[in-house]
Amino acid sequence: MQYSADFVALHSHHANVQVAERQMAFRRAAEERGSGDAGASPEPAGRRHRAARHAPRLALR
Repeated sequence: MQYSADFVALHSHHANVQVAERQMAFRRAAEERGSGDAGASPEPAGRRHRAARHAPRLALR
C-alpha cells in the first residue's frame, strides 16, 4: 500500500514539474515577443487550424 502511495506521489510531482516548466516556457516566449521595438508593428499572427482538431472521425467497423 505504501509503495503505491509513493508511486502516485512521485508521478504527481513529475506532472507538476512539467506543468511549471511549460508555464515558464510560455511566459519566456511572451516576454521575448513583448521585448521587441515598441514603435515597430508586431508581425501578424498566423491562423490557427482548430478545425482539424474537431473534424469528424469516421467509425471503422
